[in-house]
Amino acid sequence: MNRNRRQTLISLVATAAAARGWAQEPYPSRPITIIVPFPAGGAVDVVARLVGQRMAAVLGAPVVIENKAGAGGTLGAGVVARAQPDGYTLLLGGSATQVFGPALYKNLKYDARRDFAPIGQISSGPLVLVEASTISTKSVPELVVYLKAKGARAFYASNGNGTFPHLAAELFKQANHLQTAHVPYSGGPPALTALITGEVAFSINHIPVVQGMVKSGKLRALATTGKRRSAVFPDLPTLDESGMKGFEASAWWGLFAPAGTPSDIIKKLNDAMAVALKDENVRAGLVAQGDEVMFSTPKDFAAYVSAETAKWDKVIKLADLKIE
Repeated sequence: MNRNRRQTLISLVATAAAARGWAQEPYPSRPITIIVPFPAGGAVDVVARLVGQRMAAVLGAPVVIENKAGAGGTLGAGVVARAQPDGYTLLLGGSATQVFGPALYKNLKYDARRDFAPIGQISSGPLVLVEASTISTKSVPELVVYLKAKGARAFYASNGNGTFPHLAAELFKQANHLQTAHVPYSGGPPALTALITGEVAFSINHIPVVQGMVKSGKLRALATTGKRRSAVFPDLPTLDESGMKGFEASAWWGLFAPAGTPSDIIKKLNDAMAVALKDENVRAGLVAQGDEVMFSTPKDFAAYVSAETAKWDKVIKLADLKIE
């Protein structure tokens, strides 16, 4: 037997032995990493840390939160898509990574439908329609009349191209046949500053972003975008209640593993999520930032993601949106 063939056989034997060891290794026997595809300290990061900490106690292994921000969340998602399917690298994914990114980015490094195994949904949070205090309208129908009269001379602010506030406003625009123009800003604070100064007419933005401004009277909130009223703004009607029947645009989050992760590991993670989301401290933390707990099975979560993909693909296509 020549040297090269012998080395190949040794390598194959070693690989097979490692595979057997991996299969027999009790899960989890080392730290689990949850990749958060957005910066530390933000609302998404809060979700990961609240749920991850409680899951760690249930699983009996540390859960490490690692922030890998960039490219609208798709950078971190790509890391998980290429990770070993062993249950030790997970993604806190949402509409940005699983729905918007695949529809908006031309050269995405992953396939959202094929490269991930859904574990379960964690939460869903409505956004808030806020208008500039310089506008005299006091309701959604009045704002729509104002925007139609202004046409392309009226503007709305978002947190950047392809963000949920951008696409939620596009859905609002399409539903009401508006010509309102989009002005992207580099995040929520500058978008709200433009709203306060009257540079733009409205924004549909996340509850943690607008909450302080609304409660201090600097911005006027007209409605929320969820199926039900928000616990943070219980007196605000939904857009559905405001005359836009069937309107819903809720930001959601859940856990995903790389495709090929064994089903028993997926079940163990889903079971740990179920316990975590029944914890009163976890639930209170999510509700405080405007989220509603929305636990689901892997199968139900996969169906939900599929439905969201179909819905938002239509919005993006109609708006002719692309990000290089």
